[in-house]
Amino acid sequence: MTAFDRLKHLLDLFRLPDDEPNGLKRKTRRQSAAAVFRGSGEARELLLVTSRDTGRWIIPKGWIEEDEDGGQAALRETWEEAGLIGEVMPGGPVGHYRYVKQRTRRGDALCDVDVYLLRLVEEKEQWPEKGQRRRKWFPVATAIGLIGEDGLKDVIRDAFQLLRAA
Repeated sequence: MTAFDRLKHLLDLFRLPDDEPNGLKRKTRRQSAAAVFRGSGEARELLLVTSRDTGRWIIPKGWIEEDEDGGQAALRETWEEAGLIGEVMPGGPVGHYRYVKQRTRRGDALCDVDVYLLRLVEEKEQWPEKGQRRRKWFPVATAIGLIGEDGLKDVIRDAFQLLRAA
């Protein structure tokens, strides 16, 4: 992440989504994300993928479709963005964070993201967004350093502690 990217990210933390024409703020949009770990103990790694627009490192996430719950959306996004097949671990989301999604054509959106723990079942060589993203496994501490959203960093730390305690 360049110095410019860091500064832009810091400014984004204080920016609200664009105003609606009637002067009201947009309602919060829901997204679902997946924290996928592999390995055990301190050697555990976290999967990150690059975003399509800026190439920053993120976890797989996206909109929840009409026929899905949050866990199903996390599974679908993990397949589409990273080519992983997994299972949602019991207990519901392990955490939540909020960010401003910048969208040039439709206006910015304030997003609430529920993060689900996924157990890795299989890693495929081909997947829908392979040509648009990179995927890579990182040691947890390194992954936390690469993630831009502070709220997501906290969720990953908490999820890692939960897995260590299990």
